Amino acid sequence: MTAILPPLQTWSGNTQNRCRFDKILTYWKACDVITFLADLGMYNASLYNFLDDREKEREQKFKTDYFKKRFTISRSIIKLILMNILDTGNISDIVLNKKKNGRILVRGRQDMYISLSYSGTCIALSVGKRKFGSDIEVLRPVEIRKIKSCPLFYDTNCRNGKEQIRNVFHLWTVVEAYAKLYARNPYQILNYRVLPDDAHFVSYCINHHSILSLAFSSDQMRDALLWIDPGTFSQAITNAACSTTISDGDTHVRA
Repeated sequence: MTAILPPLQTWSGNTQNRCRFDKILTYWKACDVITFLADLGMYNASLYNFLDDREKEREQKFKTDYFKKRFTISRSIIKLILMNILDTGNISDIVLNKKKNGRILVRGRQDMYISLSYSGTCIALSVGKRKFGSDIEVLRPVEIRKIKSCPLFYDTNCRNGKEQIRNVFHLWTVVEAYAKLYARNPYQILNYRVLPDDAHFVSYCINHHSILSLAFSSDQMRDALLWIDPGTFSQAITNAACSTTISDGDTHVRA
């Protein structure tokens, strides 16, 4: 694979790719990796109840509301997704562990992989059956002079600055996804002259607003990209709260 970036697929949210929580198990059976798109604006204070004791302690360590909300909503969405994949009616049965390299593991499920990515208010939560990496970036004005000086940067004679910025973020998502896949330093990869040939990439331009890239070690990966609308999410929260026992913290299982 050369420094030329993988094709950038145009993706727009519609009724066909809207996430239905009651269909998540069906999606899971058909795919190797599923990415769920959410937004920080979906935050609801009741989501705090979905955190276990250890997660609540960690949430309190964040210094700003932005990071507290981001942590709470991402962990809650993951658990709601896993409730459907694992077919459990109790959200307290799902315990998430975080390794030193940042990778999130599901206790008791070594066959499941999770990758989280954030940019602005966008949240991308990917769940897979094999190891992979993912990254999302909101398109925005940036200083690209330094990135353009990197050997890996590939300029396809962009017609304007907007197209050039899109290429910069596309490149960065690919590099970051690869770095997560193999637990590498992304800045070292920027010094390569070609993209590594031990990974395959899929990239999406989402609603002309952001770019998402996934990196796999195999070229035989089936992935799906779904968006979570606030109404569906609110109903999933209600259903989870009604079907599970959420205590004040003493009976949660610690990892």
